[in-house]
Amino acid sequence: MAGTAASIATIPSHESADEAEPLARNAPPRVRWKRTLPYVSVLIVVGLWQIIGSHINPILLSTPSATVAAFGHMISNGQLIPAFGTAMEDLWVGFGLAIVVGIATGVLMGRSEVAERVLDPYINFFQATPLIALVPLVVIWFGIGFEARIATTFILAVWSIIINTFVGVRSTPSALIDVASVYKLNRREIISKITLPNAVPYIFAGLRIALGKALIGMLIAEMEVSVTGLGGLVVNYGNSFRTAYLLAGVFTASAVGVIGVILLNLVKRWFFPWVNATTAEGVRY
Repeated sequence: MAGTAASIATIPSHESADEAEPLARNAPPRVRWKRTLPYVSVLIVVGLWQIIGSHINPILLSTPSATVAAFGHMISNGQLIPAFGTAMEDLWVGFGLAIVVGIATGVLMGRSEVAERVLDPYINFFQATPLIALVPLVVIWFGIGFEARIATTFILAVWSIIINTFVGVRSTPSALIDVASVYKLNRREIISKITLPNAVPYIFAGLRIALGKALIGMLIAEMEVSVTGLGGLVVNYGNSFRTAYLLAGVFTASAVGVIGVILLNLVKRWFFPWVNATTAEGVRY
C-alpha cells in the first residue's frame, strides 16, 4: 500500500523530460535566435570593454586582452593553481556543510510546528543580520586558519537553504499527506516519498542562492581572515595596483560560481528530471 501512496506523490517519469528534447531541436528560428542572445550580449560587452579599456589608465580598468594575459602568466608562474585549490577546498567544504545542515533543519521546521516556533526567530535574525560583521567573532572563535574560512563560508550560505527547504516542505499539498495517512505511511516515509520530492524545486532554488553567498563568504574569509587562496591573490594584486591580475583572480572566482550553478542544474536534470517537466521552469515562450 505504501507503494500506492508513493506513486501518487511520485513525479512524472523521464518521458515528460525526454519529450521536450525533440521540441527543443525543432524550435522555430525565432526561438533559436533568442537562445543565441546570451552569447551575443557577452561578445558585445567584451568588445565594448576592450575599446573603452584601451583608452583608460590601466590602473583604473584593464582590458580583456590584458586580463587574459595576466591569467596565463599567473598559471605559468605557479600562483593561480595552488590558490584555486585552496579556494575550492574552502568553498565546497563550507557549502557542503551548509547543504547538509540547511536541508535537515528546513525539513525539521517544515514537518514540526514546535521546531518551527523554536527556530524561526533565530532564522529570521541571522537572515536579516549583515553576517560579514561576524567575521571578527569567527576569528576569535576559530583563529585564522582553515576552520575560520569554513565557518565564514557556512554562515553566509546556510540560511537561504534552510528557508527555501522549509517553504518547499510546507508547500506540500495537504491532500497528499492525507492519502499517505490513509495508507498508513510512517513519518520517515512521508518525508522521503512525499515532502522531499515536492520540495526539490525550492531546495535547488535555495542552493543556487546559497552558492553565491558561499562564494562571497569564501572570498571574504580569504581576504580578511587568512589572506590566502583566490581572495589572497585579489588583495595582494589590489595593493600593488596590478588591475589586470586582480581582475583575473576575480573572474576565476566568478567562473567557479558559474560552473557550480551548471553542476547544480545537471544534478537536478539527472536525478530529478521531472522538475522541469512539472513546473514553469520547463515552459518557454
